[in-house]
Amino acid sequence: MITFRAGRTALCLVLAGLVACSAEQQDWRSAEAAGTSEAYQHFLDQHPASELAAKARERVGEFAEERDWTQATRLATSDAYRGFLSAHPAGRWAQEARIRIESFALGSIPRMQPSTPGQTASRPTGVNILRLASAPHANAAPPPAANVRAFPSPGAMGGRYAVQLGAFGTQASADKEWQRLQSRFSSQLSGLSPQVVPAGTSAGQLYRLQAGASGEQQARAICDSLKAQSQPCVPVAPR
Repeated sequence: MITFRAGRTALCLVLAGLVACSAEQQDWRSAEAAGTSEAYQHFLDQHPASELAAKARERVGEFAEERDWTQATRLATSDAYRGFLSAHPAGRWAQEARIRIESFALGSIPRMQPSTPGQTASRPTGVNILRLASAPHANAAPPPAANVRAFPSPGAMGGRYAVQLGAFGTQASADKEWQRLQSRFSSQLSGLSPQVVPAGTSAGQLYRLQAGASGEQQARAICDSLKAQSQPCVPVAPR
């Protein structure tokens, strides 16, 4: 009798384990099928000690990162990317966030002062922007070469005003972006000479894509025109 009861107890334990395992697997398959953060969180709530719990937490974290990255890119500000990086310092988009933060950290150009007392400084707009951006100038840079050259100085084009068009993880990426921009914004970038400026940052080695301008006014005009078409551009003062 004792042997029978012991065997029955063992059988019940085995069956209970199988039922629990079956329910866990079913819940996991349901979470995978739903493919949402809520579904994986529900699995965690039901099976916190499961062998699949770590994977479920990983998926919840991935969904949170994607959500926060979408929000950061929608705002597209330095503060938004910094907030994302603070929440996800080792996430999938962390390096990209660092590169985009670097694109904002370019230094600023002081506002243009009136040339004579009482005169108000004005900024060209509309057609004047395009004319100014492409107009020949005595100090204008020569036409760009086929490939973007590396430029060792950390300043803006070796002491000249410039526009910065992005910061990239490799020089090849910067070179490719220049070709794209030159094709899309030929009027604004015509006659400008591009340079890639290596920069060691907390995000690692980055490559700043810059193009020299004839002066502050042209740098501002070019960036005003590009930003009006949703193309990032920041004037960079000589250093």
